[in-house]
Amino acid sequence: MGTTDNPHGAAASAMGYLFQCRYALLAGLRAVPDRPELMISIEKFDDVAFEANGEPTDLIQTKHHIDKAGDLSDGSVDLWKTMAIWLKTVAEDIEAPFRTSFVLLTTANAPDKSAASLLRMRERDEEAADKLLMAAAKSSKNKRIRDACAAYAGLAEDLRLNLLRAVTILDASPNIIDVREEIERELHHAAPRDQIEKLVERLEGWWFGAVIRALSADSPSAIPVLAIEQRVDELREEFKRDALPVDFKTAVPSENVIAELDKRPFVRQLRKIEIGPRRIEYAIRDYYRASEQRSRWAREDLLIDGELGHYERELTEAWEPRHAAIVEEAESCSPEQKVALGQTVFKWAEQDANFPLRTVRERFLTHGSYHILANRYDVGWHPDFLADVGEPDKGEK
Repeated sequence: MGTTDNPHGAAASAMGYLFQCRYALLAGLRAVPDRPELMISIEKFDDVAFEANGEPTDLIQTKHHIDKAGDLSDGSVDLWKTMAIWLKTVAEDIEAPFRTSFVLLTTANAPDKSAASLLRMRERDEEAADKLLMAAAKSSKNKRIRDACAAYAGLAEDLRLNLLRAVTILDASPNIIDVREEIERELHHAAPRDQIEKLVERLEGWWFGAVIRALSADSPSAIPVLAIEQRVDELREEFKRDALPVDFKTAVPSENVIAELDKRPFVRQLRKIEIGPRRIEYAIRDYYRASEQRSRWAREDLLIDGELGHYERELTEAWEPRHAAIVEEAESCSPEQKVALGQTVFKWAEQDANFPLRTVRERFLTHGSYHILANRYDVGWHPDFLADVGEPDKGEK
């Protein structure tokens, strides 16, 4: 994980973990074309790792420093702490360097002619790097790297060189902000230029959720690289120029939100026709999902001028003849019969009505939008619902 001049700072630690997760997503995207069969994990074999058949193929240590500060000289703590992890792997399995790549990704710079500089992807010299590391290991007085230095110096030369041949130093790497920009560049063909940022925002939301689930398992699990490709494909379809992305299809309101929505006019309308508590619960859920989705589309300027108004007009005009019919029938009905008539109109809106908004045909959008209209008394269920019209609800969306 990343370090800064204040190693105990909570912000620096959080930044390091977020960098680790964000870089893992970037690495997964880059693996899709050539290594789609791999799995990617975080904090399982290493900070980030690729694996196949349960065995690591690439072990990646990440070191994040704010403003790309940091030291990667021959006596660097970052370097030797990383070496300690890899030396332990080699001590347990001397064949590991022949099967596994060891990568140090850091925002720090490796000084010219340092051991780290000789282990970059190009112009490598493992033997020269070994001599510099051996000299540093024998001369270092730093207690924090003493054990790592001793382990390296105690390793046979052929084993040291085998390890260094498997090591790649990626210094001066993008920081947490730059990695986000790298992800956007990787996905520049996935959406219109003005929508790339929003697509990446949704991809990262999915990715961080997947990482949390992987880390929350009884033992850390891995995420298929193909899962990243699949999610990108889904988002690509949603972000076509004529499409609207769907973000709240499975969203669940919190208990506080449910309690607040339970006071709204659309719920009072449902109680007036004696709808049961379970169906009211579903109505609140769909009202929440539709409200949040519509609000997000509006915030991100994804709706064409007047599009939402036309959609609501379509819903209202489909409701109008059905409600007019029960109003006519209700002229000679008892209060109980009026309730039953209102239930028939609501049952149609709840179970049968399904109107798409552009490319989005989701039940929650139709159902929830009817409740948004009912919240404003633009539609209703009971034949006499307008008798209850009061002040508009201040929290409506």
